[in-house]
Amino acid sequence: MRSHNSASLLPAALAHLKAQAPANAPWEVLLVDDASTDDTSKVALSCWGEGPVPLRVVHEPKLGRQYSTERGLKEAKYEFVGFVDDDNWISLNWVSTAYEALASDPFLGAVGSVCNPVFETPEPKWFSEFHSSYGILTDSDLNHHNDPLEYLHGAGLCVRKQAWTQLIQGGFCFLITGRIGRQLSGGVDTELTLAIRLAGWKIRMERCLRLKHFIPAERLRWEYLRRLQRDCAASQALLDAYSDHNLSMRLRFKPRLGQLWSCQAGQCLLKLMRRPKAVVVAVTSRGEDQPDVIEVEKLFGRMLGMLHLRRKYRESRRHVRYAPWRLRRPEEYLKQLR
Repeated sequence: MRSHNSASLLPAALAHLKAQAPANAPWEVLLVDDASTDDTSKVALSCWGEGPVPLRVVHEPKLGRQYSTERGLKEAKYEFVGFVDDDNWISLNWVSTAYEALASDPFLGAVGSVCNPVFETPEPKWFSEFHSSYGILTDSDLNHHNDPLEYLHGAGLCVRKQAWTQLIQGGFCFLITGRIGRQLSGGVDTELTLAIRLAGWKIRMERCLRLKHFIPAERLRWEYLRRLQRDCAASQALLDAYSDHNLSMRLRFKPRLGQLWSCQAGQCLLKLMRRPKAVVVAVTSRGEDQPDVIEVEKLFGRMLGMLHLRRKYRESRRHVRYAPWRLRRPEEYLKQLR
């Protein structure tokens, strides 16, 4: 479990872990205290008490989802690692279902969970259109998605530690840092599962893996959604490195031009110029319930991301295109382990 300054949220999340049905394998709860300045660790230990399995607390001094994810994978005692956040409420059989799913196929690198929202205040009328930005993935979403998933959402993500070890041995390192404090950037779990898939492992959604994501009132404000879209678009520009276009790109003039951050920023500027009314609304008002305003925030965020990245954008695309961890298949790795 990853947590930062969330002592108030932990009792509910830990209660759902504590109520788990017996699993077919030993397990533990590992709380990664991500540079918290409140009583997160004390509250966790107090709430857990004589829980059904051990609870360990490890302190990660570097703030950021990347660092808490890496620390969790490093400290985890067992082969399968499940990630839940302090605002996630897992179903009663979540642990046993996750174990059975990953144990059923040695080439399965990661599985994802169905995630439904729980609201502190009434659901805004715009939420259903933008719920994926909150890490929500429902049965209805899966029913409308026919193509194989390229990545998995972070809430309820379960990873085979062998897949992570293979990536590290091949020189993998995160391009994205993830959410830090008030900065709402994301994409760490997306990048991790993209890399796992590109390294040759299988990933899939497991419909029997289910959890609820508690969304407090302050995250249900339109202003929060706008800032969330802007910050995420800025950070996720680095995920262009994992696109099929980048990985299969021929080294001609036009594709090379597309690697330049200035070219990408210019494209965003042109798209903004084609939406003058939406830009004016976004700048001069809250633009409540107007999807065009959210599109402006995404474009503005991506443009800011390019301006911030500059040369790092092109370097990131080359880094993934020629990454050694993409050249080794899981069956080779597993054979060596035996």
